[in-house]
Amino acid sequence: MKTTVNLLRMLLGCAGLAISLGMPTHALAASCGRTQHASGPHALAHPGPGTALGNGKGSIVGLWHTVYTMGGATFFESFDQWHEDGNEFEAADIQIGSMCQGTWVKTAPGTVRLFHVGWNFDPTGLTLIGYFTEIQIDTVSADAMTYDGTFAIQNFDLSGNHLVGQDQNGSVHATRLTVP
Repeated sequence: MKTTVNLLRMLLGCAGLAISLGMPTHALAASCGRTQHASGPHALAHPGPGTALGNGKGSIVGLWHTVYTMGGATFFESFDQWHEDGNEFEAADIQIGSMCQGTWVKTAPGTVRLFHVGWNFDPTGLTLIGYFTEIQIDTVSADAMTYDGTFAIQNFDLSGNHLVGQDQNGSVHATRLTVP
């Protein structure tokens, strides 16, 4: 709890400093020891063999460290939580507080299709300018400890107009995070 409170104080302090100085979001991110965009790949210490709900029979249910790549380079990374009820929540390293959500269905044994949505902001991170949709097709490995797939992101303005030329496509690789 103390660590969470200290982290919250640090983030609020950085945000207050940045706002009072008129700093844009990327400056805020840098001032808090974080780059504006993913600097990955991030090396995570994965616990040893453990157990995770849903990790049998090719289930995607559980918590994952997910790496998105485009053109062979890391685009961003996230922690992605897939729920048994077909909901999915993701916290990405793109910007402080970056959170999005989705819904998924099983399309074949070990394979899912995800529909995912989130908000887009201007470079300051303060003004909402639109939203994105994402489709993922992911296949869980035989041991249910990784999954691989593809993503296709489309961006829209607040009137729902597709922003042609701003689509992003690439691949996804995820590693299950388990209870040590």
